[in-house]
Amino acid sequence: MKSKVICIILLSLSVFIAAQVPTTYAPTSLISVNVTGFVDSPGTYQLSSISRLSDALKLAGTPSPIILEKGPTYIPRLYSSEEKSVSPKDSLFLNFQALRSVKLTRGKETKTYDYMKFVRMGDLEQNPILRDGDVINVGAVHTTVTIVGEVYYPGEYEYIAGDRLSDLLNLAQGFTLSADRKIVNIYRYKENLKDFDLITVDLRTHKPEDIIIYPYDRITINRDTEYRRGWNIIVEGNVKSPGKYYIGDNTTLYDILLLCGGPNSRGDLRNAIYANLPNTEKVDPEFERLKKMDITQMSIIEYHYLQNRLRQFPGRYSIDVSRTWESKGSECNPVLQDGDYLYVPLKMDMVAVTGQVVNPGLIPWVEGKTWDYYVKSAGGYTNNKSFNGVRIIDAQSGNWVRPSSKTVLYPGDTVFVAAKTEYDAWTRFKDIMLITTQIMTIILGIHTLAN
Repeated sequence: MKSKVICIILLSLSVFIAAQVPTTYAPTSLISVNVTGFVDSPGTYQLSSISRLSDALKLAGTPSPIILEKGPTYIPRLYSSEEKSVSPKDSLFLNFQALRSVKLTRGKETKTYDYMKFVRMGDLEQNPILRDGDVINVGAVHTTVTIVGEVYYPGEYEYIAGDRLSDLLNLAQGFTLSADRKIVNIYRYKENLKDFDLITVDLRTHKPEDIIIYPYDRITINRDTEYRRGWNIIVEGNVKSPGKYYIGDNTTLYDILLLCGGPNSRGDLRNAIYANLPNTEKVDPEFERLKKMDITQMSIIEYHYLQNRLRQFPGRYSIDVSRTWESKGSECNPVLQDGDYLYVPLKMDMVAVTGQVVNPGLIPWVEGKTWDYYVKSAGGYTNNKSFNGVRIIDAQSGNWVRPSSKTVLYPGDTVFVAAKTEYDAWTRFKDIMLITTQIMTIILGIHTLAN
């Protein structure tokens, strides 16, 4: 008896719970739809009765044009986000399917739909619900127009008679933030499809809806370089607040030094590097040529040019930043340029002595002392020192300077003592004998002619 009661209770609970679960939609009936034309897999497909044009195209191998990859000729490559690779066969359909003129035949009536307007603009009228027996035909692109420049989806689009500039802009997802709307260039081919006319439109005074587009037009949207211009200078090294600073037309070096707080207690403004980074990246054809040459093929001036280019910081301004700071901007205070760079190194009151000295290394800098003081502080010369082979490497310019008795050094400078050039005694003897023989031959020749 108890078991029967329990069964009745469980059965009642199951009926009650089932009543609380929402009813699902009844299964829809199937319809047959034919997809033909320029598609990867034409044929007849079974779809639900609530399917749309996009569903049939997807089954037939027409990719969803959601992401556009700009190719070298600006022909749009349209593919769905799931696809990672495209075969050459697929590429043909991706590039040349006429998705703006898809024909749908229902009975005796044929309508044309702009499938791209549904994809890019969400126009549901261009993605109709299908019916049993519908025939979809996708053609190949025969006429195109091109829109490039400052739009989000630049590319080559199928041309539809009656297209306006607004249609192309909508398909390209509109202007980017930096687009220059006052100069829109339309290159319109003449009948020979070789020559063209240039039509310039100011969209501040003309509506895109009023501008008719013709087959093979090429539309370029230029960039407004003054819009939200982000000119900046990068300040690094031993300053109080390093970082990127935006600059205006009249921002000076001293203004930026004030903004970054100036040098910290360890900053060395005298040896600061102030340069323009875009100029450092410019290719120097002469320098590239000399790097590939053998030294023996260079002229003396070419060799010295190569040496100086290797020693000096490219794109560096001839500015003493310490004078800018000390004079509070009254001296050496240029107006900054976009891409400028300021690096303040660590201040080390040292002079480097290297080469043929007893104890090469860093010597504490003493104001007013000449180079020979630092050589003596490094233990003096070794017995392998070259005669007249001392050079001062200026920390600011990178130049090698032959010192005089009055040459004063500054922190960061380097004293370089060259070694003797080693010669092979036998080779030198042969060279001397060869030159002597040639001189004697010339003298004998002159003597013979004189007699």
